[in-house]
Parts: sequence; structure tokens; C-alpha cells
Amino acid sequence: MLFTAEVIELSEPQRVASGTVRSVYTFPGQPELLIKVFHTPENRSPRKPLKRFAWKLFPTMKFRSMLNELNCEFLATLRLDKEIRHLPISRMMGIVQTNRGPGVVVERIAGPDGELALQIGRVLRDRKIDETLLSALNNFVQRMFDLHIVARDINGSNIVYGTRDGSMGCFLVDGYGERNLIPLRSMSARLNARSLEKQFAVFAQRAGLLWDPVQRSFSIPE
Repeated sequence: MLFTAEVIELSEPQRVASGTVRSVYTFPGQPELLIKVFHTPENRSPRKPLKRFAWKLFPTMKFRSMLNELNCEFLATLRLDKEIRHLPISRMMGIVQTNRGPGVVVERIAGPDGELALQIGRVLRDRKIDETLLSALNNFVQRMFDLHIVARDINGSNIVYGTRDGSMGCFLVDGYGERNLIPLRSMSARLNARSLEKQFAVFAQRAGLLWDPVQRSFSIPE
């Protein structure tokens, strides 16, 4: 039976990551996929009680971010056409029902050892950045601008360094898609580029890199 036609059983040992909104699980029997599942309202972060109250009154609101992510990926894939392997964000493969609620099936980005790809923040802390890693980061940056990817949270936790189609690269696995009700950044490449530049500048500062807003690239301090 195709996985789209069954309820997927998830358990705690399968959980590989957890945030304030969603947990990420391995997909049973599908080693190249992961499942993102929204937390129940009572398990949400207490830092935003008004948002949790709104979700309780209007349950579908908690899925707005997922719809925005799907829309962001859809527009990017249209721009890429047959060059889909160059997408700088993790692919979304559809929606399934799990024993923990609706889940989003996503591409599993693996590291060279086959394990889950490491967050770029950890990679930069654990090893000295070299030209290979720097090139991967700058290729990622260029694709984000070229494909007009709307990112709302570029940081060392949301970018991973892993492999796709046999090549190492950097990929945004969370924190993309419109946040505002009026999608200004989706409609304006200039506004979106300005936002990306600010976020990459902050990322560079935290990562110990230099950001060139003219070339839109990182470099290693001398």
C-alpha cells in the first residue's frame, strides 16, 4: 500500500528533532524521507500564549506556515523547471496522517556518512571553514536570490550541510515561506532581496564570516 493511503505510526525513538511548533520524525520504511508533525496546542511554546489561544479558536491557522512553505517551493520549482536538483530548500513530498496528527513528508538531507545532515552552525563550530564549504554556502546564497526564495529565519539551525544527487551542498530545511498576510516579499523581488541581505549579514556576523552585500557572498576573514 502506498504510504499516502495509510495512517503512519510514529513513536518517540523515531523523533530526530523538535522545535516550538513541530517535531521531526524518521519515516518508517522510507529512509530517504522525514515527517514533520505539529505539536498539540498544550505542548506549544508558552512564550506566545495569544497565538496558542488563536490556534485553539481557529485550528486551521496553525497550518498557515505549512501552506506558505508549499507555495514557496512550488514557485521555486516552476522557476527551476528541469533543474530541480538545484533547489536550495528541502523538498516537500505531500501530507500524511499519523497517529500524532497530520504530518508533512519532507526530503531527508543526509551527510556524507549517511546520517542526518548536520546544521551549518554546528559544522562551523566543529571545523575550520575551507574553500569547499565556503563555495557550498555561496552557491546556496546565490540560488536563494536567483529563485526569489522568501526566507523568514535564516540561521545556523535552519541550514544544513549535506548531500543531494551525489553532491554536497547547503539547504534551508525550515524558516521559509511568507509570514505576513499580505505577501509583499513574494510580489517584490527587491523587498525580498533586501530581507535576504539583512539576514545573511546577521548570519555572517554570528558565523565569523564576512558578508559582501554587493557580490552577495561570504568570505573568510584574513
